[in-house]
Amino acid sequence: MIWLATVIRVAIAPVLLGALALLANSPRAPTDLAVAAGLVLLVTIHVLYWWRPWPSGDRRAAAALAGMVVINFVLLNLLGLAEPLVWLYPALIAGFGLRVPAAAVGVALTALAAAAPLALEGSLIPPIDPVNPAAALGPSHSVLLSIVLAGLGMTAVRQLIAVNADLHATRAELADLAVAGERERLARELHDLLGRTLSLIAVKAELASRLSAQADPSATTELADVQLLARQAVRDVREAVTGAHVPTIHAELDAARVALRTAGIAVSVDTSATSIEPAHETTIAWALREAVTNVVKHSGARTCRISLAATDGCTALEVCDDGNAPGACAARCP
Repeated sequence: MIWLATVIRVAIAPVLLGALALLANSPRAPTDLAVAAGLVLLVTIHVLYWWRPWPSGDRRAAAALAGMVVINFVLLNLLGLAEPLVWLYPALIAGFGLRVPAAAVGVALTALAAAAPLALEGSLIPPIDPVNPAAALGPSHSVLLSIVLAGLGMTAVRQLIAVNADLHATRAELADLAVAGERERLARELHDLLGRTLSLIAVKAELASRLSAQADPSATTELADVQLLARQAVRDVREAVTGAHVPTIHAELDAARVALRTAGIAVSVDTSATSIEPAHETTIAWALREAVTNVVKHSGARTCRISLAATDGCTALEVCDDGNAPGACAARCP
C-alpha cells in the first residue's frame, strides 16, 4: 500500500500551490501572508503524518487531526478563506488514523465543521429551481459527500491493511506449522519404519557372527539377509521422506511373520477379517508394525499371537506374547 500513501501526499499539492500563489501576489496583504502561512502549516502536518502512516497510533493521528482542525477553523472562519475542501485533509487522517467508531465520529465532525458555515450562510439547501431541480443539491453537498466518502474510504483502507497483515501472519504461522508437522511425521515414520528393520539386522548379524565362529555355512545366508534388510531400510527411508510409504495390513502381517521367526519367536496369526475399512487400514498397519517391533526388541518372548478382526465397521487388532508381560495386548483399535 505504499502507492496509496504517495497518492495522498501528492493530493496536498493544490494547497501548496495556493500558498505559493498568495505569496506571489504583489502587493501582499497581511491577510494573504497569514493565509499562506496557514496553508503551508497545513501542508507540513499532512506530509509529516503521511510520510510513515502505518502503523499509525491513535495519539499521533489525534494530534495531527487537532492541528489541522485548528488551522482550518482559523483559515475559513477568521481569515476568510473560501475553500471548504481543505476539510478533506483532516477527514483523511480521521478516517485512517482513528479506530472505529472514533474514526466515524471524527469524519462526521469534520463534515459538520465544513457544513456549518454553509448552513449559516443559508446555502446548505438552496432553493429549488423548477427548470433545473438537480441544482438544489448545490456545491455544498458535493463538498460534504467528498469529505464523508474520503474519510470512510480511509477507514476501509485501514481495515483492509489490518486484515492483510493478519493474513500474512496467519500464512507464516501455517507454514511453520506445516514444517513442524512434516518433521513430526517424518520422525514418526522413521521410528516405525527403521525400528523393526534395524532390530532384525542386529539379530541376524548376531546370528551370523555365532554361525561364522562355528564355521557354519549358513552364516553366508544370514549375511545376505542382512544386506537385503539394509537395502530395504534405505528404500523405506526414501519413501518416508517423499511421503510415498503407505503400509498395508497384508504386507505388515507378512513382515511380522518374518521378523518374529528371525528373532526365534513362534508366531501364530488369526485373521477373521475378510475386508478392513480403508480409513482403519493405515492406522492398524502402523500399530501392528510398532507392536511387533516392541515384541522383538523388549519382550524376550518365545511365542506371539496376532489376531485381527473386523465386524460392523469396527477393526480390532490384538498382539499378545508370553514374554515379560504375559497376555498383554500391545494395541487395540476401536
